[in-house]
Amino acid sequence: MASNTLMSCGIAFPSFLSSTKSKFATAVPLPVTANVSTGSRYTMTSDWMPGQPRPAYLDGSAPGDFGFDPLRLGEVPENLERYKESELIHCRWAMLAVPGILLPEALGLGNWVKAQEWAAVPGGQATYLGNPVPWGTLPTILVIEFLSIAFVEHQRSIEKDSEKKKYPGGAFDPLGYSKDPKKFEEYKVKEIKNGRLALLAFVGFCVQQSAYPGTGPLENLASHLADPWHNNIGSVIIPR
Repeated sequence: MASNTLMSCGIAFPSFLSSTKSKFATAVPLPVTANVSTGSRYTMTSDWMPGQPRPAYLDGSAPGDFGFDPLRLGEVPENLERYKESELIHCRWAMLAVPGILLPEALGLGNWVKAQEWAAVPGGQATYLGNPVPWGTLPTILVIEFLSIAFVEHQRSIEKDSEKKKYPGGAFDPLGYSKDPKKFEEYKVKEIKNGRLALLAFVGFCVQQSAYPGTGPLENLASHLADPWHNNIGSVIIPR
């Protein structure tokens, strides 16, 4: 009954959690802005908020493009392509970082905040999961990281094909996910969605650590579940 009422009103909700649009969303055509010309700044309704005009430069062709750009950062085509690439790279780093933060704490091997304290100690030795890291002094690690990242970024910068920059394939696709073009497009959307979620999660970890120094996300979660009425964001904004 409710769905019939919504359909009669011409309301369609975007699909944020699935890689493909729902039948309901595709059944209702998106309204086109009146008197839209080729040179218009907007074309049609964006997917991220019904009724919100979609910028003309976000045509929905890119994975995860829902017409969201409130600051209009992508108006310049060259910048837009660079932002797409940068977002994807940061998403992949975040998807590595979030499990790397959660798993050691879940295994009782300390939290991510205390794991880096060795770097502030003169002559400190890096450890991983409680084991000393070979060549684990801060200067040595910084040199290794600098040379490794410089090499990777150089290799990526000499690639002129924007798609290959983002999806190089080959050794970076050992399971052959890119062999089926249709499935590959679906995986691209899933990757960017999960990556954005990981970025938000990491920001949340940083905010939690700032509010409760020296604590990890799982410790904060356990504290909240133990007393949700007192241990929450409100107790940080309005201290008791």
